Amino acid sequence: MMIIILGIICLGLAGALLLIIIDVRRVTKELIYINEHTTNGFVTANTNFPIIRDLIKASNLSLKVSRELQQDQAHQENQIRTMLTNLTHDIKTPLTVSMGYVQLMAKSATSVQKPRLKRIESNLEAVNYYLRYLMDFNLMREKSIVLKLKSVNISQLLENELFNYYDEFTKRSLKMTLNIKPNVVLQTDATLFTRICQNLIGNILKYGQKQAQVTLAPVDDTHIKIEFANLGDHLPEDPAQLLNRFYTADQSRTNQSVGLGFSIVQSLVTTLGGRLHLTSEDGWFRVTVTLKSLQT
Repeated sequence: MMIIILGIICLGLAGALLLIIIDVRRVTKELIYINEHTTNGFVTANTNFPIIRDLIKASNLSLKVSRELQQDQAHQENQIRTMLTNLTHDIKTPLTVSMGYVQLMAKSATSVQKPRLKRIESNLEAVNYYLRYLMDFNLMREKSIVLKLKSVNISQLLENELFNYYDEFTKRSLKMTLNIKPNVVLQTDATLFTRICQNLIGNILKYGQKQAQVTLAPVDDTHIKIEFANLGDHLPEDPAQLLNRFYTADQSRTNQSVGLGFSIVQSLVTTLGGRLHLTSEDGWFRVTVTLKSLQT
């Protein structure tokens, strides 16, 4: 009789243990699903064992706290993006006006005033230089969330950007050679592509000597390659180092080098699903950008 009772007890315990194991496995599957998908669901159980109730309660509390933290983080990031956008625009407007006034004053300045105005203009340009990188950083944060994809005439956009800098090329005695295949169209984000071009054209203006080249050609039906090249002095032996955001070729920072330039460009290119490659050979520094058409 005792053996039968013990057998029944063991059978009951085995059944309870089996139900607990089944419920634990189901809770595990639900947690895996919740972690891999966007959902507001919580885990549930089929049994009412105290140990399972405690497990469900602890798991759901953890999920609730995690979601609240994610919501708070998203809210804070949105506030930071808004603050950066407002800050850069609030600085950009008076900065542009100030630079315009300095250039206007320089036209009628005396020989004594001109060096002082030149220093003021140089400092304003430095502020503008850093401000552009702040704007690019904020732009990357926004575009990492959503890209505005459309068919863009890359050839026309690139030519327009180069034309906008024509006076600067002339002022620096830079002979620009263009090899741009007409009407190359790419599905991409026009704003990000424009900032890539502006940064790389700005690099040519900043470091280029005598000659520069810009080449655009399709690689295949879905890829294009753009090369920005210029003659220059003191070219880096290892150009790949320039992609390190903490690296600066100009240790004195007298030329506004903060080590962010190519790191920012690389991030912009990567956001568009492309690649950035730097080389220096025979006095030429070359930046090659490969981009692909993105699907909406």
